[in-house]
Amino acid sequence: MTNRSIFYGWWVVAAFSVMTFMSTGVRHAVGPFLKPIVADLGLDRASFSAVIALSLFLYGVFMPIAGMALDRFSVRVVTSVGTVLLVISLVLTALVRNVWEFAAVYGVLVPLGLAGTGPVIASGVVARWFSKRRGTALSVLGSASMTGMSLLVPAVTWLILTTGWRITYVLIAGGILALSLPLCLWVVRDSPESIGLRADGAAVKPGTTAAPIERVTAREALQTLAFWQLAGSFFTCGFSMSLLSAHGIPMLTDHGYSPMFASWALGMLGGSAIGCTVMLGALSDRLGRRPVLAAIYAGRVFIFAGFFLIRDNPVAILTVAVLGGITMAGTGSMTSALTADIYGRFSVSSVFGLIFLVHQTGSAIGSALAGLLFETTGGYGAAFALACCFLVGASIVALNIDKGARRIWRAATASATN
Repeated sequence: MTNRSIFYGWWVVAAFSVMTFMSTGVRHAVGPFLKPIVADLGLDRASFSAVIALSLFLYGVFMPIAGMALDRFSVRVVTSVGTVLLVISLVLTALVRNVWEFAAVYGVLVPLGLAGTGPVIASGVVARWFSKRRGTALSVLGSASMTGMSLLVPAVTWLILTTGWRITYVLIAGGILALSLPLCLWVVRDSPESIGLRADGAAVKPGTTAAPIERVTAREALQTLAFWQLAGSFFTCGFSMSLLSAHGIPMLTDHGYSPMFASWALGMLGGSAIGCTVMLGALSDRLGRRPVLAAIYAGRVFIFAGFFLIRDNPVAILTVAVLGGITMAGTGSMTSALTADIYGRFSVSSVFGLIFLVHQTGSAIGSALAGLLFETTGGYGAAFALACCFLVGASIVALNIDKGARRIWRAATASATN
């Protein structure tokens, strides 16, 4: 492994990119299932949204647990178990007959499987392999996430229209088993130190001792201002993206667009983000993470406003989708890269796990609140307006993330008052 011209860390990135493509695709492809599941199980949109909110919230709860498991067990064990659980839970989802079974399986079991293959595990491991090119490497994962949104949303819509939603879940489960499990078992590795390298591929010189592994515990991170700035802005990312993934397609079809057009619009949004994600990662390695992250949140305001306000104009919707790719890209990769920059590369799995819990809390609130507001007001206007307000606030917070973030918050506050 150490004599290959390509640094093995990039193979780790490639393996996690495939797993992220599948797991994030499953998470974002929930919108096409809304109307068929609501009709089949006799639900309303508020009930469906509540189950999705439960799933999103537990996904966040399970993420720190998965991060702690990664600190104790090998990455191959954690990702393999997560993959198998995800496959089983998706097959069981295809068999549900009522809202309670749907809540138990999709609301509880699916997020447990997703946590073992999701961005906290991927970011935590990839951050260990890179230092100078960390932003670029983590942005490749973000690009894979957007690819999942771009390709799987229209693919899932087509499968639902041709085979039904139940068979679609079985086919997705089979694809995950065939693609992800071999990568978990044979490609991913815990760190460059495990194969005699250092971050970015630097060889360990004979007779030298490896640098000590520096970890910041989750408890220590919770006492820093930067943690809450990262988590608070990432809450907004979760709120806005769950609103778009769970309700974007139903909203567009309510506005008169066909289901396939609506899915292609979201697919193009993800597709245009693919290249932008890597570009932004490389840019952040040069200019810094904070201004890039702030610009992403600010730009997303215009995209959300466009998706809601534009009616009866397919060309304009597709234009918004293409231009909006840059605003969909990079929030996760920038936040995880900042986590590694601030707290150390071996602290990402535990600290980013907690940050992701806040993200998923936002996701759960966004999904559930949008469904409730739809049933109350008959539309999604209030939910999209609230998301835009949150995004403006997140942009301001991201630009001012504490540069002295390793200081314990209490100590920093005390010194500021002296």
